[in-house]
Amino acid sequence: MEMKVNPKAARHGGPPRPLRVLIVEDSEFDAQLLLHALERGGFSPNSQIVQTCETMEAALERTQWDLILADHAMPEFSALAALELVKKRGLDLPFIIVSGQIEEETAVSAMKAGAHDYVMKGRLARLVPAVERELREAKVRCAQRKSEEELRRSQEELEIRVEKRTADLKAANLQLRRLLEERHRLENELLEIAEKERQRIGFDLHDDLGQKLTGLMLMLKGLHQHLAKDQHPCAAEAEKVLALIEQIMHHTHDLARQFSSLDVQGDHLPSVLRGLAENVRKMFSLPCDFNVRGIIPSLPEHTTTQLYKIAQEAVSNAIKHGKARRVAIHLKRNRERLVMTVINDGSSFDPAGQTKNRMGLRIMNFRANTIGASLDINPNDGSGTIVTCALPIKNGARTTRREIGQAVTA
Repeated sequence: MEMKVNPKAARHGGPPRPLRVLIVEDSEFDAQLLLHALERGGFSPNSQIVQTCETMEAALERTQWDLILADHAMPEFSALAALELVKKRGLDLPFIIVSGQIEEETAVSAMKAGAHDYVMKGRLARLVPAVERELREAKVRCAQRKSEEELRRSQEELEIRVEKRTADLKAANLQLRRLLEERHRLENELLEIAEKERQRIGFDLHDDLGQKLTGLMLMLKGLHQHLAKDQHPCAAEAEKVLALIEQIMHHTHDLARQFSSLDVQGDHLPSVLRGLAENVRKMFSLPCDFNVRGIIPSLPEHTTTQLYKIAQEAVSNAIKHGKARRVAIHLKRNRERLVMTVINDGSSFDPAGQTKNRMGLRIMNFRANTIGASLDINPNDGSGTIVTCALPIKNGARTTRREIGQAVTA
């Protein structure tokens, strides 16, 4: 049967509500009773009556329905068969069984199968309330499905964004790691260049300037001897110049040895630092204390070398720039850190000096970075400077021997 529109729909507290209803019924009279009940309830039904599986499939194919009313039993069709067609198509439509007679057990089975309600034909007053209720619940289910679908799409979009952000972070981390590796390589190259340059300066001082000063000193000795032999009045002045040249030669020799003797002898940090303190006392005639406390772990040779050269640079700066009269080197194990400090009593440290990009301070920082250590330079209480280099060490690090309470003082 074709869809019918009844223009005589009753007004029920307002304009009639349109309703697309598919009626599965083999009785035209019973179908009209159902439509009349809907009209009295305030609906304006657009309807189609079907009574076979084929006609129902065609109706479901052509139209989107709001409601299905199905007779329980017909000669060629049934409500349960109609319900199965709806379920196969995945439709969520209010499905109400309308029957002249139905057993309670059969009605319960139909509800379990997916029917939403059942109404007896002799009690059609229940039809409109049942239809209104099921339409509301269908609307709620539709809204819930839309909400769930939007939530699912949002979750998928979020997962895509998270995956993209994760990929971006991985790429950024990879780039950062490459930059850090490149920086580490450049720092090592800079340190190597600095070492070679200092060594070259030391060799130049010894081989070039030292030899020329030696020649000049010999010439002055000869000149002084001639002047003294002739009792020339300038003999005394020549002797003063000769003494000054000898002082310059000794100082140049000390500088040459300091610049060229950069290799650390041994890999035991307390030993090489103790040797540094001894060299300072010999070369500069300054008191240089050294003490070590705690269990000092065995360190890689590269780490020992960098710590030694940081201490060497700190001592050199204290003597040359700070005009220190006394220097102390301390080494101790502090829980999971190895702390080396170089203290002097020279000029107070000026934090603003760090902004001047002094090469010595930069190289010290580079050295600390290459071994994963931190470097702090601060003014000492009263006067002087404290250079602190802290190196994280792992628990259970292998140690070579216990260095507890040992001290070497001038």
